Amino acid sequence: MISMKKTIVKHKKRVALAAAAMMLTAGCALAQSAVIDAAGALSVHAAPDQGAAALGSFLRGTKVEILGDAGGGWSQIAIGTGSGVISGYAMTQYLSSGVGAADTYEASVASPYGTQSVVLRDKASNSYRPVAMLMVGERVLVIGQAGEFRYVQTGSGCVGCLLESELK
Repeated sequence: MISMKKTIVKHKKRVALAAAAMMLTAGCALAQSAVIDAAGALSVHAAPDQGAAALGSFLRGTKVEILGDAGGGWSQIAIGTGSGVISGYAMTQYLSSGVGAADTYEASVASPYGTQSVVLRDKASNSYRPVAMLMVGERVLVIGQAGEFRYVQTGSGCVGCLLESELK
């Protein structure tokens, strides 16, 4: 009798693990590529609500991955790849699967400090986690802003923040 109960418990655990794996796989399949298609810029928020903290304003043409429908006309999105990814929420009506006009622009990394490199920050703040070191002269794509910071994307797809003075 005890052996049969152990077998049933093992079977239930296997079924639960299989169901969880299927849900995770299904969630991954929902991600789809899109671009921001708003006149000017689109605010990306920490939660699916206009009153939630804005992470920054991202320019038309910025590439995003739509991770899922957050309800109420909002989508959960990710911008960037690797160690530098910005995750947040944007209004779905301003995301498009087509490629249209882009307001993003290229710039070169500069150092107002006289150094040969600058730190790419994980957020628009002087309290940050370093994402990467960028060499002076390296070309980046400017995709958004938050105050005196600019969100940039490197050639490898990494996204982070530089001060406006660290770009030319």
